[in-house]
Amino acid sequence: MVDRHHELAEKVVEAFKSNLGETTCRQISDGEFSQLTDMIREAMSEELETAAALIEEVARKLREGVEKPDIGM
Repeated sequence: MVDRHHELAEKVVEAFKSNLGETTCRQISDGEFSQLTDMIREAMSEELETAAALIEEVARKLREGVEKPDIGM
């Protein structure tokens, strides 16, 4: 998943660069674009963690509601 996050973050930054234009891009260092990529990756990871926690909560609630009949086995 980390590689996918990195790939997607790089695509977002590349799209952002094309929106900025060549002149503006030259004023921003590669290090700053790298920081932006890292921030995007971190944001995606945080959102994924939140989604996973919500799914775990739903799964827990579903398990609580499951009736487990005792069939004497």
